[in-house]
Amino acid sequence: MKNVNFFIIALFALFSSGFSQHSQKKWFIRIGANDINYYPINSPFKDFFQKKNNSINSPFSNIEFGHKITKNIGGYFNASLGMVDNHRWRITDNFFVKLSPGIKFYFFPHYWLDPYLKLGGGYHQFDYPDRKLRMSGSKIYKLNKKNFFLLDGGFGMNFWIVSNFGVNVQSNYNQVLVSQSKDYLNFWEHSIGVVYRFGGADNPYPDKDKKESKKIVKIKEKENSYLPSLIEKKEEKNIEENSDNKICCKNDDLDNDGILDGEDLCPKKFGLKKFKGCPDTDSDNIPDYEDVCPKKYGKKENKGCPNGVFFPPILFDLGKFTLSPNSLEIIDKIYEIMIKKLPDSKFYINGYTDSYGKHSYNKILSIRRANSVFEALVSKGVDPSRMEIRKLGKSVKRNKGRLVEITIRRS
Repeated sequence: MKNVNFFIIALFALFSSGFSQHSQKKWFIRIGANDINYYPINSPFKDFFQKKNNSINSPFSNIEFGHKITKNIGGYFNASLGMVDNHRWRITDNFFVKLSPGIKFYFFPHYWLDPYLKLGGGYHQFDYPDRKLRMSGSKIYKLNKKNFFLLDGGFGMNFWIVSNFGVNVQSNYNQVLVSQSKDYLNFWEHSIGVVYRFGGADNPYPDKDKKESKKIVKIKEKENSYLPSLIEKKEEKNIEENSDNKICCKNDDLDNDGILDGEDLCPKKFGLKKFKGCPDTDSDNIPDYEDVCPKKYGKKENKGCPNGVFFPPILFDLGKFTLSPNSLEIIDKIYEIMIKKLPDSKFYINGYTDSYGKHSYNKILSIRRANSVFEALVSKGVDPSRMEIRKLGKSVKRNKGRLVEITIRRS
């Protein structure tokens, strides 16, 4: 078949692309080239691909603005113009204008391949200066008009290359509203271009995993995890609050550890002389005020913990990189550890995604999640030079891998 319209080929090519998750904005703008197809009389699909029936205009001849009302429904306003041939009426290089608002129905709003149906109506201008259309035999249709109302409807598809930028193709049929015209003025309109979306939260609509964001994060005590308890925080406070004005008598020994209160860093706790009166609860030769895991026997290079220090994971919803209220609470506790317990340590911030979706998109999403945690800790006062972001991509661990983990750098 000769002279196949290039945007029709692109339309079918997109069907071969795989699905992949993406995040969604509220507004979009689409810019592209349009093609006006005035088909033979009474035959909408006859010679559909023939070049003589199609008038392809410049890349900026079709502009569209839109807004998502819900995740499956959106509104739009489309403007098309150009110089068009109409072989049906034997008109060449006639100025064409179409202004059309309408609504779109999206089938897969959270995927890279994003098909939709569109319905609209509006204003159309095409000059028919005292024209006559011979239909058959002696039948002639006369027209001397250039302004019309029309209804249109069709099918389109977005292919998102990244989360907010992609390629768009669409095709729709236009019914021109003129009495007794049948379909003598009707036409096809096709377009191909680029689409950019913006505004609003990243993925503002509820998804199937929304319930997960409402769950309270429960951190279990394991050998490779640590979260300070309220008791341990109080113990730390007691060390900081020890001062001469809170000790009755410097020559007393309130905790009976053989160290006078004037020299005892922990005058209210039984301790050891080598630690200036402070205890070593787990007997790992690291005083509790320096021990990140004071109740577990550990190594000095691990800050007193058995297998190093690992912070609780920070979880994310499907396709999101914004921090939930629960995540912010965990970050507050991690900040306390970084500043008070590990003031000289450096850290890796590791971003993960689940095992679904396109690899290139997941790499971007993982680093966005890690960056969200990084910025939250910097805003609280952690020196950015102490943290390094790493995008580790897909993971099947915990909650389908939609998380960020923080580990201590061994350097």
